[in-house]
Amino acid sequence: MKFEFLVAVRYLKAKRKQAVISLITVISIVGVAAGVASLIIALAINAGFREDLQKKLLGTQAHISLLPKGHEGIPNYIQVAKEVDNVPGVVVAAPAVFQTVLLSSGIQNQGVFLKGIVPEMESKISALSDNIVEGSIKDFDDDSIIIGKELAASLGTYKGDHVKVLSAATRLTPLGGVPRSRTFEVKALFSSGLYDYDKMWVYVSIGAAQRLMGVGDVASLIEVKIDDLYQSKAIGQKIINTVGGNTLEFTDWMTMNQAIFQALSLERHVMFITIGLIVLVAALNIVATLIMMVLEKTRDIAILMSMGATRENVRRIFVLQGVVIGIVGTIFGVIIGQTVCYFADKYHLISLAPDVYTIAYVPFKAAPLDSAIVAVSAILISFLATLYPSAAASKLQPVEALRYE
Repeated sequence: MKFEFLVAVRYLKAKRKQAVISLITVISIVGVAAGVASLIIALAINAGFREDLQKKLLGTQAHISLLPKGHEGIPNYIQVAKEVDNVPGVVVAAPAVFQTVLLSSGIQNQGVFLKGIVPEMESKISALSDNIVEGSIKDFDDDSIIIGKELAASLGTYKGDHVKVLSAATRLTPLGGVPRSRTFEVKALFSSGLYDYDKMWVYVSIGAAQRLMGVGDVASLIEVKIDDLYQSKAIGQKIINTVGGNTLEFTDWMTMNQAIFQALSLERHVMFITIGLIVLVAALNIVATLIMMVLEKTRDIAILMSMGATRENVRRIFVLQGVVIGIVGTIFGVIIGQTVCYFADKYHLISLAPDVYTIAYVPFKAAPLDSAIVAVSAILISFLATLYPSAAASKLQPVEALRYE
């Protein structure tokens, strides 16, 4: 193999009579590098969006949610949460109450999603305490409310201000039914990095939420955090079998966000196919380069064969030429792709409108496995491109090639 490799490299480095062959060789290398770099960057963007969304979504919602089969809610929710804590695979469980309400600052009104929580339990199950940018969850009491930073900006509200919450539930008065309402003090502001969430969610104590809804001491659901995200369905079923009986059912984070992650997965496959065409074009350039080189080196091939080189030796020479072009282009492509991804992610080079894309910049996460798959694919395509030209070279007849020299 050493002999074939030395001849292959010599052919690539040598000055040729037809400069166009050298130009096509360079174009082939550039094409492979461009294709590999583009594919690595595209896959890094897709992986970045997926990882960023998954991290932020799971910081604001539970891995598993236990729901009552009826509409009456979950009684004895503290006891149920403790029983769920003992199920293998469960990290922590916490009750919550959900309701859509109208929030008024006196200047602006906005419909929001209200979540009633037990503060010490919520801190263990979500990233709320980590996401607080002003104030502290330690100051949270029955008259407190925590709102998103974007919502605060929209309402013109600051920490320490008072806001009024109006519920869809009504209470009877001498004048008839009126919406239940309550005034809360803004004790903290949070920022999760998801624009829609930061503008549409507020937190109060579970007792305050129950009174606003006009229900008894029941929870809307039990939220569960588990140790293995990708076993959520299995653990959810285990919880139902152990605790739920016929009263509870469950949904998991994969089901709740299925549409988002399916779209990202489809986009990933489409990008791989589309940008992979760049590498295919570069492979066609490799075919053209080798065919033209076979024509140029006909006399050299004949001399080699007359000196004892076998047809297999000749075939390997041209296979190695194509593979060397593919490897060089792939190395440059991986270096360029990884470098662009590193600096683009570190310095947030591509900004986005948070109100449209939910995040403020394009994340780049160039996974080593993705880069390895792209590199191997590019080299494999380069190898396949050499099969026809190398076979043609090995079929040359030395006598016919030298007859008119």
